[in-house]
Amino acid sequence: MTGSEFSRPIHLCKQIVILDGLTGTGKTMFSPLVSSYERVQNARFEYMFEYLCISAANNKLSSDASHSLLNLLADTKYYDGVISREVNFRPGDLSSIFKSSKALKYIKQLFQADGAAAGERIEKENPILFLVTHQLLSCMQPALNAFGERLRIIQMVRHPLYLLDHWHSYIDMHGHSPRDFTIWLEHSGNLVPWFAAGLEEQYVNAQPFDKVIYVIHTLLQTVFQKATDESLKDTIAFVPFEQFVLSPDGYVKRIEQLIGASATAATQKVLSSQKVPRKFINAGPQKNIYKRYGLIKQDKTVNHADDYQRLLTAARIKSSPEAFSILESCINEYEKIFGLWF
Repeated sequence: MTGSEFSRPIHLCKQIVILDGLTGTGKTMFSPLVSSYERVQNARFEYMFEYLCISAANNKLSSDASHSLLNLLADTKYYDGVISREVNFRPGDLSSIFKSSKALKYIKQLFQADGAAAGERIEKENPILFLVTHQLLSCMQPALNAFGERLRIIQMVRHPLYLLDHWHSYIDMHGHSPRDFTIWLEHSGNLVPWFAAGLEEQYVNAQPFDKVIYVIHTLLQTVFQKATDESLKDTIAFVPFEQFVLSPDGYVKRIEQLIGASATAATQKVLSSQKVPRKFINAGPQKNIYKRYGLIKQDKTVNHADDYQRLLTAARIKSSPEAFSILESCINEYEKIFGLWF
């Protein structure tokens, strides 16, 4: 092997949109909406994209390798989308084409020519590659370096109180289940998720609910820092779940401006299917995947303030004093930046 660096200076994919956010922030709701915009391909959950970014951000992968591999991955998945190769046809999956407003287009593409003919379609239609990632913002720099001005990020956020139960239902899968596809770290014979880096000892010795608080607090620090960085306003749009589901119009237009593509008639249909706008933030459709993560059907008549207080009281009971103090500081910072909805 020579000492030459990896390189990919030419690109098939001219524009990339990433929808990111902590698990439970509403990406399942928001991804069909983004897919409904003009030129945007169906959402792809590409774990290898996450793995490359996490590896590079943690100095496990050289910058030339991450730069070229991310671009190569983007181009191959972009091309696959144009010819309907490796497209998700499982009807029940969140990333299924049948959850998209463009299902018929993907079916037709199955019978269209690839190669040069596909290249001509790309030049004519100029599709936008659309990826969905999980709590990746703190490791997004390798993607920003690789894609430059071609990348736009939509960052879903949600009040920490409304993430706790969702995360608590899953937290013990990390490091214990082979069906958990998160990168793990080894610490003194214990396995912890990559986002517990820097607090491994605290994480290992904590009870599950405290673990949830520690990692949510850690992950949200990057969100808070980026959300208050004016230099990023043309690259990242922050979408607070609470404000969006109550009053979506401003965010629909914000996404248009960010990605340079218009909403369509299908966009309104997606909003309606997600019961947006709604009077109560949790009055959305009850999907099986939500039930899997502990979300129970909500009483749509519950006052927002009462519901907020119920969750705060429950968190105080379930967590240690130390963890609850950290949660309170996280809550205060979230509300300072993104506000309250009631």
